[in-house]
Amino acid sequence: MKHGAKRLLVLTLIIAFLTPNLTYAKEQKGVDKFSKSSILIDQDTGRVLYEKDPDAKRPLASLSKMMTFLLAIEAIEKGEVKENDIITIDKSIASVRGSSYHLKEGEKVPLIELMKGLMIVSGNDAAVAIARHIGKDEKTFVQKMNAKCKEIGMVNTYFVNPNGLPIYDLQNPSKPPKENISTARDIAKLGKYMFDNYEKRVVAITNMETYSNPQRGFCKNNTNSALMGILPEVDGIKTGYTGNAGYCLSFSMLVKEDKNNEKQHRLIGVTLGANHKNKRLSAALGMLKYGKENFSTKKVMEQDRLIGKKYIKGIEELEVKLIADKELYAILGKEENLNSQITFKEINYPVKKGDILGVIKYYTNTGEILGSVNIVSANDVNSASFKTKIKMIFAD
Repeated sequence: MKHGAKRLLVLTLIIAFLTPNLTYAKEQKGVDKFSKSSILIDQDTGRVLYEKDPDAKRPLASLSKMMTFLLAIEAIEKGEVKENDIITIDKSIASVRGSSYHLKEGEKVPLIELMKGLMIVSGNDAAVAIARHIGKDEKTFVQKMNAKCKEIGMVNTYFVNPNGLPIYDLQNPSKPPKENISTARDIAKLGKYMFDNYEKRVVAITNMETYSNPQRGFCKNNTNSALMGILPEVDGIKTGYTGNAGYCLSFSMLVKEDKNNEKQHRLIGVTLGANHKNKRLSAALGMLKYGKENFSTKKVMEQDRLIGKKYIKGIEELEVKLIADKELYAILGKEENLNSQITFKEINYPVKKGDILGVIKYYTNTGEILGSVNIVSANDVNSASFKTKIKMIFAD
């Protein structure tokens, strides 16, 4: 083998780069007729299954409370606060307008109950109470919200308050209000992050159809009508509405393992800007139906599966067994084929078990990457005999 050819050895099993780079998601029409912006993703892989103007910046109304909820969960997990912390409600919290948990001045409420009031009945007052407890003041908490956006990769999102209410300039009422702004794609990223890291804590609250707190004499249905038995697997996440934002919903649903799906997986979606709550629901259900009926999960690689063998400098005594470093599932559309490309590095002596020596990338027909698996050494090759070392010298 010539020296230049040693640098990189590429073995292509199937290459699919000759077709236009259009995603499967963009080719589908009529899935969502009601949103201004929407998106549906697979949680495990992050693959976009459907999208409609997903990067348009729009007011997100009470979908803002997803970030408030996330920061409350993280503050509990870090030990900064406790879910049973008692929060005393002051006059300014009790007077917060809009959708309400009906907090009263002087009332003492545990943090966990405020979190339920936040997500299930969309309490604007609960959001302010949580923000002040965790951030000590709303301004500091909002700074935490925006910092978390950067961490997650929500590049088109900016928060001005913890609940999504528009902030009007009372001195200039004709001036457009300040509002929390985001995109369907960014909110889907937020939902994915919540489920990736805190699924049990999230679902324990977002999946409640009715919230009852007898001590407060409070009982209300979840504002998310998608939970009300239409699709039993739906378990979240949050509704939103203002005049500027329209009717919004971030939603989630488990798709169970069956003959079409080799692994249970979760769909996460967002609809922004519908002009009626029933249309918001129709948009969400349409996307979920489309995702469930047109995509399936397949295991494409087993962990530790033998990929092959290589011989350093072609010497039989220097055998390197090559295996996959992890298992990999992909989500594929009905009309899609799975294509793969294997790339090997030049393998030099010595080799340690676990050294990355190549990669397998998986693609759709259109070249959209679905995932990758590292090819690693299953054995050490680091104790060559004197005779073998002589062979290596002359193999050059």
